[in-house]
Amino acid sequence: MFLCFVASSPIAAQNITVASAQGQNINSFVQSNLVGGGVLVYNVKFNNATGNITTPQIGTFNANGYTLLRMTDGVLMTTGNINVAPGPNNSGSQSQSVTGYYSDQQMSSVASGTINGCSTLDFDFVSISPFITVNYCFGSEEYPEYVCSNFNDVFAFFITGPDPVTNQTRTWNMAKIPGTATAANPDGIAVAVNSVNQGVAPSSSGTNCYYNYSQYYVINHQPGANGGPNNAQGVQYDGFTQKLSASANVVPCEQYHMHISICNVGDNSYDSGVFLEMNSFNSPSARINLSNDGVDTVVNGTTKIMPLSVADNEYYSYGLTDISFGGTAVNGEDYYCIDSGGDTLSIFNHVVNISNPGHHLKIYVPYRYNFTEPKTIELAMVTSLCQSHPEMNTRDTLRLIIVGEDMVRLRDTVIRCEDTCREVAVEVEYATRPLTFRWVPQTGIDFPTRQRSSACIYTTSQYHVIATDDLGHRDTATVDIIIENEGDDPGDDPGQEGINNNDNNALRIYPNPADEHLTIEASGLKRAELYSANGQLVLAADGNDRLTLDTSKLAAGIYTLRAFTASGQYSRKLITAENQYSRTVIIE
Repeated sequence: MFLCFVASSPIAAQNITVASAQGQNINSFVQSNLVGGGVLVYNVKFNNATGNITTPQIGTFNANGYTLLRMTDGVLMTTGNINVAPGPNNSGSQSQSVTGYYSDQQMSSVASGTINGCSTLDFDFVSISPFITVNYCFGSEEYPEYVCSNFNDVFAFFITGPDPVTNQTRTWNMAKIPGTATAANPDGIAVAVNSVNQGVAPSSSGTNCYYNYSQYYVINHQPGANGGPNNAQGVQYDGFTQKLSASANVVPCEQYHMHISICNVGDNSYDSGVFLEMNSFNSPSARINLSNDGVDTVVNGTTKIMPLSVADNEYYSYGLTDISFGGTAVNGEDYYCIDSGGDTLSIFNHVVNISNPGHHLKIYVPYRYNFTEPKTIELAMVTSLCQSHPEMNTRDTLRLIIVGEDMVRLRDTVIRCEDTCREVAVEVEYATRPLTFRWVPQTGIDFPTRQRSSACIYTTSQYHVIATDDLGHRDTATVDIIIENEGDDPGDDPGQEGINNNDNNALRIYPNPADEHLTIEASGLKRAELYSANGQLVLAADGNDRLTLDTSKLAAGIYTLRAFTASGQYSRKLITAENQYSRTVIIE
């Protein structure tokens, strides 16, 4: 314990360092230090001006191992000169004025007094997914003696754009205390001196004060409501919040405006600042991966089937992908690329839709009697929700090698089962062991990294199995699971008992196809349940002759709907398909 204490103490005792961005171009500064992945940022302004920064109110910081900020480096915006921020905390009222103060009237809506020296950052942005986030920490010299006074320095992350629920344009503050959003106040409680503090009320307090969120506050001063400096290393600010994350749900590919602002209130003394973690403004779900992420081999004179799907990601509607061709093999000469619709792809015909389950590419290699050395095939695939912003496209590549003979060969397999398939396997014709396996998808497979696995599959399904040896040679085979008495025989599943699949007139399900909501009607209807392909209950609703299921968040796939009525149970199959434009639920 003593050794750990000695080793860690010098690290916690370091002061942060700052560097002003005065004189730098604001767009280049923001792109390099704040913007992360999955977002396109443009029209950048500081204090409502483009071009070079004219005041030392914004710059970069480095924590130098100081751990209480929980950030390594990033951007610092302050109400005064950023040189106030570095520790030690040897003053309770430190401030350093700058020339040309900017007044941000938009902040009047969240301030308790007159707005003064502000530091504001504005930009437009587009997100590739429905979620954006930025990590921050707010610190102030107003702590702790001016908690709930009229000198409550404020900051906000105002975002303006279409609401993802109503699609109406609105403005809201992303910087809110975690867990405070309610139906009455969907935007939650804004982070400020008056809301995040040590939880001790000063001698006189005003309105709109909160003392029960001290878990988000870091005390950097002497204890007590009016505690003075404690000379601690790190930062000068008497108090600051823990690292928090401001996040928002947005409509992918739509333009939004971000307004980050921090202002003095009532005077231009007692500086405040907001630390923004390096490259933390991003869309964290923006990465897209294809299921086939290794190198398959295809033998001279044969055909290879490549399953084509996007890896599971709750934020994406799978749609079109644009394919370009590379490698040493020539498309149309050494090989032909054919999609599952039978179209031969080329530089003139290279856009395919992968929204449907089971989509694949067929790589046909005509026999060459003089084949002497391997050739490579590279199919670079662009998948993006934002067709109007090609600069945001994400790319992944399928790779194959044309060889003279197989290194690994799997055999396509058909497995027939009664009612439920309890075991699955793929046959290896030949290979050098050991092999690793991957089943795609994994639905219903207990051990998706094994050649043979126990399973629980009760609907006809198709899987692709990828096997790889230690040298990276791969092969992919198709495994078709056929359920002989699907939907006819309750078999071993007690949940199927008494199900009626024949009386279609007794059960009404509409609209068909549906998009977000599905209405179910039947005489004596009590309850409806929706099960995934592996038998998991994913939705349920109760009703009286009529009920509605919200299908807006269902992943693409096959589902079983069970309706319970006074006269018995009914079962229907639902297929959910989605692309970049829409979601469709089809009832069979």
